Amino acid sequence: MIKLAVAPRFARHYAALSKTEQSRCDEAVGALPEAFGQPHRHAGLGIRALRRGVYECRAGLNLRIGFTQHGDTLLLQVMGDHGALRRWLRDAI
Repeated sequence: MIKLAVAPRFARHYAALSKTEQSRCDEAVGALPEAFGQPHRHAGLGIRALRRGVYECRAGLNLRIGFTQHGDTLLLQVMGDHGALRRWLRDAI
């Protein structure tokens, strides 16, 4: 069973979202554990590997969630547009 954990940066980004964006994020995060690693189930989430152990999924048209895999835990790291994820990859990983 895949578990989720939330990094402080992700929590700050989530708190800054509008209620509509938070709702979209909640849906994506809720579906993530079941869909991760099962390509036919995650088509709507658009889960994609960025690097080994580093992934993104879609929470909306311009809203992406960056996360890392640590064993059976997915650590939600960052949220934002494509630029925010590129900066995260460049600076933090």
